[in-house]
Amino acid sequence: MKSRQVWPPVIVVRANVPLDLLPQFLRWYRESHLPTVMAIPGIVKAFRAQCRRYGITWAAVYQLRDEGALQLALESAQAQKAREEWQAWLPFVGEISVEVLAGLVPLPAYHHWN
Repeated sequence: MKSRQVWPPVIVVRANVPLDLLPQFLRWYRESHLPTVMAIPGIVKAFRAQCRRYGITWAAVYQLRDEGALQLALESAQAQKAREEWQAWLPFVGEISVEVLAGLVPLPAYHHWN
């Protein structure tokens, strides 16, 4: 079976930040939170987007070096600090979600179907 490229895992964070607080939130994110996140072992890139879909006004995607970095990143002291930084915003944020997305290699059992 031919091997396929497996994409590096990403962590997707979405939040519904009230629009009147969004400028203050973005300043906090850029000046304080983003440097904390980029210090997490295994995080190699960060992307941010403003959203106006399904009640989400802000989103960020953090790319990890590889699958092996995922557990290290989530358990690190830097990740704990990043989670703690969110505490000040929780009373104002209507919803927040964190998802980990990772690619899968083709499964041999389904080789003939793919």
